[in-house]
Amino acid sequence: MTATASLEPNEAPARRTPWLSGVAIFVVVMTPLLAYLAPLGFAPLLALAGLLALPGLRLTRAAAPPLLILVALALWAAVSMSWSPFAAELSKLKGYGDIESVTALKLFLQLATYGAAVVALRGLSDAGARRAGTVLAYGMTALAAVAALDSLTGAAIYQKLHLATGQAIRPDVAMVKVSLSTYILALLFWPAALVLSRLWRSGLIWLMAVGTLVTSAVCSSDACIVALAAGGLVWLLVYFAGQTGAKVLVGLVAAPFVLAPLAVLVGVQTGVVAWLHRLVPASWDARLNIWTFAADHIQAHPFRGWGLDASRTFGPAIPLHTHNAQLQLWLELGAIGAALAGVFFCWLAYGVVRLSQRSRTEAAMAAAALVGYLVIGGLSFGVWQEWWLGLGALTLIACGLARAFDEPQWTSLDELTPLS
Repeated sequence: MTATASLEPNEAPARRTPWLSGVAIFVVVMTPLLAYLAPLGFAPLLALAGLLALPGLRLTRAAAPPLLILVALALWAAVSMSWSPFAAELSKLKGYGDIESVTALKLFLQLATYGAAVVALRGLSDAGARRAGTVLAYGMTALAAVAALDSLTGAAIYQKLHLATGQAIRPDVAMVKVSLSTYILALLFWPAALVLSRLWRSGLIWLMAVGTLVTSAVCSSDACIVALAAGGLVWLLVYFAGQTGAKVLVGLVAAPFVLAPLAVLVGVQTGVVAWLHRLVPASWDARLNIWTFAADHIQAHPFRGWGLDASRTFGPAIPLHTHNAQLQLWLELGAIGAALAGVFFCWLAYGVVRLSQRSRTEAAMAAAALVGYLVIGGLSFGVWQEWWLGLGALTLIACGLARAFDEPQWTSLDELTPLS
């Protein structure tokens, strides 16, 4: 819920703005560095990118639908603060820290800055996009290799870098920090892989895949493994089934936003949740408890919800958030908020349908990246976390950069055959 650009090809003529190329290079150079050293930095990175890109911003008709949806969602979230138990009293907002804690205000600021970054960078020339895309692809490959090596050595590299700042860090905490890079790798794997495939660097795709999976397995980033697996299945669906597969994707995206609370309640009543409790490890067992509690409380206010950030008020039953985007939306913003968010993501999915008419490979990439974001959001982070919303915008930017690369000209391989 962070961006205001389509997954379709840009309808407006490319604006060959050197300034935008510089902004894009800045973003992609910083991406692997932040992913490894400070993932929370993606919030200020995307905000700064949006501000820097303002001189090249040109709103198009393609940007209007998602922008209106997200504005409506932000407005509804702001309205819900009037009944939220977590609402802050305006009279007590005195310093920057107090104002910065108001989620409703931050949503509008993020929509403006993150959205500006996505829309403006769609105006890159093809040459500028290819340069930035190449840097991003190689950066992600390097990140995957370093993260895998570090995870296998118990985060020794991260500990030494942290010690260089004058502060030691516990090995277990360092491993958690390294594990955060897997979420960025899982999201940007698909656009980076498309770039590498069109640069004829298939070996690097395998290196990036192995590095991501090794790091995820060693650091117990289960959500990333699930996201990559789900993304791979959707990639195959869209690549081989084309437009039909993309239409199926729209339904798959919509279903959790409609059925999440009902699915949990049915699972409880039929004993499926109890059966899962006996099978899953502790972290997933805790998630099942949170999801059950959230689904039960959604019934109290199914249409309006409990209000923005209400998840933070239920004590140990819900530690900060529900660890499921759809349930958090239902719990805090009710059916109205869940519907608005669902419409936005379905709009992105429908963009994949249109994109499949041009290129199945590009459509499959966009579909896999979209599903990866939804899967991780459905298992790990809170909906309103700034850095996570920033990663959503970055994923859209990365998909746009990857689509600037031409399809491989397989006919050029004729000269390698002895038939001529």
